[in-house]
Amino acid sequence: MVCTFAVTPATYAAAAAGASSVTVSVTAPAGCAWTSAANATWLTVTSGAAGNGTGTMTFAVAANTSSARTGTITIAGQTVTVSQAAGCAFTAAPTLFEVGDKAKTGLTVLVVAGLGCTWTATSHSSWITVTSGAAGTGSGTVVFSVARNTGGNRTGTLTVAGITVTVRQDDD
Repeated sequence: MVCTFAVTPATYAAAAAGASSVTVSVTAPAGCAWTSAANATWLTVTSGAAGNGTGTMTFAVAANTSSARTGTITIAGQTVTVSQAAGCAFTAAPTLFEVGDKAKTGLTVLVVAGLGCTWTATSHSSWITVTSGAAGTGSGTVVFSVARNTGGNRTGTLTVAGITVTVRQDDD
């Protein structure tokens, strides 16, 4: 007997959040044994690691917190290509600065992000100026300055990689 195999779908596009159950159909003559294996650490065969004749295999896709990626699963000698969108998670620290009434320079926020994940830093207050790191990819730093305060206490914000950074400044 000649064993010929077909798999459907041959490609799968996953969201950054991942997928818990993706089913692939295997078409084969009765009596033709097949196996399946994931070829990337972020892909997991959850059922149907082996079968005989026509059947199904199910796999899971882990969430992606980095740049877009592509992996494969081999089923009955056939390749299923899985592409996954970039999924970027960001942290920024510190998120609160308390400064006196004097002008300050060199205030730094550390951004942690996956490779290929882009971010920006924007001031929402006229007295706060981003001096370097207004945009970045992956982990990096944002440096900003604060103008001298000649009025009452004030609070301003920056958005760094989608995270609010608060600056509180005393009056003189």
